[in-house]
Amino acid sequence: MSGLISHQQLLNAKKVLYMTHLAIGDFVYQGVWLSALKAKYPHLTIDIWFDDCRRSPHEWAGGRNQILTEWINAIGDFGDIYPIVSNIAEREQYITKAQQQNYDVIVFVGKNRSTQYAKLARTISKQALSVATTSGANFFSNWLYFNKLDGVISYDDIADSTQHITELYAECFKQLLGLTTSDLVSGYTQLMIQPEEKYTQQAQQLIDDLTGKDNTKLICFMNHLSTADKKDYPWAQLKTVMLTLAQLYPQVVFIINTPPNKLMSVQQDVEADKELLALKIQVFTALENFFQLPALMAKCDFCLSVDTATAHLAVSMKVPQVTIMASDFKLWQPLGDSLILEGTGKASSVTTDTVIDACKIQLSKCIK
Repeated sequence: MSGLISHQQLLNAKKVLYMTHLAIGDFVYQGVWLSALKAKYPHLTIDIWFDDCRRSPHEWAGGRNQILTEWINAIGDFGDIYPIVSNIAEREQYITKAQQQNYDVIVFVGKNRSTQYAKLARTISKQALSVATTSGANFFSNWLYFNKLDGVISYDDIADSTQHITELYAECFKQLLGLTTSDLVSGYTQLMIQPEEKYTQQAQQLIDDLTGKDNTKLICFMNHLSTADKKDYPWAQLKTVMLTLAQLYPQVVFIINTPPNKLMSVQQDVEADKELLALKIQVFTALENFFQLPALMAKCDFCLSVDTATAHLAVSMKVPQVTIMASDFKLWQPLGDSLILEGTGKASSVTTDTVIDACKIQLSKCIK
């Protein structure tokens, strides 16, 4: 199937700018298609712009920049990276840099702020073949920005007609660039991650320290924090879950994963709690390199995660999990060996009893 950018146009192109408001979970599913594009057209230089076009950065932006940059560079298929900026002046510098690259093709895939991306694409190049997904655009936006592109498809229509994010991105890349599942390098519709041996060894050392090299221990990876308050599972509820699981399964040990900016506060919460101090708990964050996280997850028997990147990484690392979601958002539910618990607008609405029952189902698979 020919996309809005044809096979011949891609053969004739030299440089592609791929633009998206890229979160870590997004890259699990978009990265396989970008690698497929590079494999099918190895002559292309593919640069990635994941600055999210916000007026001011969020607290988590620095951590996301580091993780995505490390991950993108490790794959080795891509060229320059334009990360999330810390101010408008920095964005202008990136725009100037992009204008100097003489891109032949510009592609935007995403839902949020599609109008800003359409405007930005033509600011970067008036000559490049530019195509995009559009979402929620009004008549004025269509006339002022999207009509200046070479083609658009409706993200909203595709989302309404697909059941999962893997299907949505597959359809976007097919309609925009003509890619199909036969072009996927690994055959998977999400990235499967293979950390370097040094990070696997670091993970094993952490596990050995936590378990005393006792291979009868059940290693539970817990991630209760996200980038949105409504998606977070409150600390008090997480504590109840851990204490109950420890009582039911004396062999469990816990790794509590946090973003770097929350590491100290979570450590303090554990150290100030006499009940938790009686358990085997290690608070963790990937400070040296992103791949420390999937390397450690691969060593765990079970994952409890809220709706954030770790839920999708658990699938990539083939770890059984329970996922607590704030609401019924099936498009982003992780696949694989996952039990999904849906809330009523906030993750906290999922009761601890419900979480414990789901954890028991998954942990029972691990007990020999």
